[in-house]
Amino acid sequence: MTVKNAYLSYGSKNAPVKVEVFLNLACPYCATFYAIAEEVLTPYINEDKVEFVIKHFDKPREMLLNGALINAFLHYSEKDHTREIIKELFATQQEWDHLTNQDIKRMLQEKYGLIERSENTSISLNILGETIERNITMVPTIYINDKEFQYPRELDAEELRYEIETELLK
Repeated sequence: MTVKNAYLSYGSKNAPVKVEVFLNLACPYCATFYAIAEEVLTPYINEDKVEFVIKHFDKPREMLLNGALINAFLHYSEKDHTREIIKELFATQQEWDHLTNQDIKRMLQEKYGLIERSENTSISLNILGETIERNITMVPTIYINDKEFQYPRELDAEELRYEIETELLK
């Protein structure tokens, strides 16, 4: 199984389990899931059992606009560094989510050395197209192979681990 739009992909492309997450950096539920995913998936990623694909959904909803702004600055070709930035942004979401666009841009430039990247527009549009094709309307939406978990259905650490282990047995 090949994952479409795998711009931020971690782990082996040949891993038997594919975990795709459609998320937005301004979404508090996404922050919760991301922390769980980092904890649970990292050992599987390191053992080439899971490919973890992050897809930032620039959903046109007021409360998610700051996430879309940040996505315009992420450096997709520096995946490991970007993963660390995503982890930190989710952990500090309450500190920056209320900031103005200009303050967020300044934070991204000063704290992370990021600049707005024109190529991210096409990445965003490709992922948006995929959300339409797959009828994804909420974040986070998680796929474990072909099994979908769309908010308000949330996965805790135990459930995520169980779903991974179940897929590995197939």
